[in-house]
Parts: sequence; structure tokens; C-alpha cells
Amino acid sequence: MSTCPHCGGNACYEQVISEEVTTSFCFGCGYSTSTLMTDKSELVVKTLETSPELYKDLMFIDSNSLVWFPSTVTLPEKGMVFLDGNSKKNWKWAAVNSIEILEEEKAKFPKDQTTKMDMKNIKHFEKEDFMEALDAINFFDVEVAESE
Repeated sequence: MSTCPHCGGNACYEQVISEEVTTSFCFGCGYSTSTLMTDKSELVVKTLETSPELYKDLMFIDSNSLVWFPSTVTLPEKGMVFLDGNSKKNWKWAAVNSIEILEEEKAKFPKDQTTKMDMKNIKHFEKEDFMEALDAINFFDVEVAESE
């Protein structure tokens, strides 16, 4: 864990992927980056091409020229956390749980898909409540295997 350059919190998880690549994900503010996400890099340019305007508006460049974006967390069997809003000043975190696809709906989905996001029961969380949004989809519920 390290200090997040975006929010200043101490809940930023860093993971070394390889000698060249480290990822950072802040559980405090919900922003993430990697050592490949430098200002004007090909990866950032491609990310900007495919990101919604709100994500582009909220991106942050730290003192090391790393570009941080708000995260979207999708766990197909649990739910999803994402930005919901229409401007840099008017947004919140949104959380939806996954629900079983009803038999009569199955034709609308890929054959192997068994759940969908329950957008009818969306929950909103303030900007500083990213962890609470994750908790709403049971992100932190980890099953621990029993030892014999």
C-alpha cells in the first residue's frame, strides 16, 4: 500500500506485474493507473478514444506524468461499480448487483451468460465513498478455503 497522489489517502494498492510494469489502484478514491499510462503514451491515447466523456474529464496526471482514470469494477457474479453523472462537478459512484437472467430473457444474452446487472436497483455513493460502493457489491467478501 502507498499514498495516492490523487486523493492523498493511504489505501493505494500497488502490484508489480513485471520489471517494467507496476499497477496502482486506490481504494480510497477509485482511481487507477500503471507505469504504462504516461501522459501522451499510446495506451493513454487509446484509452481516451474509447472512454466516456466523464472519465476523460476526471482523469488526473500526477507529478510523475502518470495518467490516472476513475475505475470501473465489474465482477460478473457480484456486480459493478462505475461513475454516474453528467459533468466533472455532478457525478457519484454507482453500484449495481448482478442478478440471474430469467429464462424468458436468455435469448437476448450470450449463451454462456447467466447473470446481468440490476440497473433498476442502482445505488449511488458520494465521490469519497468508493469503498462503500465496492462493499455494496460484496467486493470484499472473500471465501476462505477451510484447511483440513
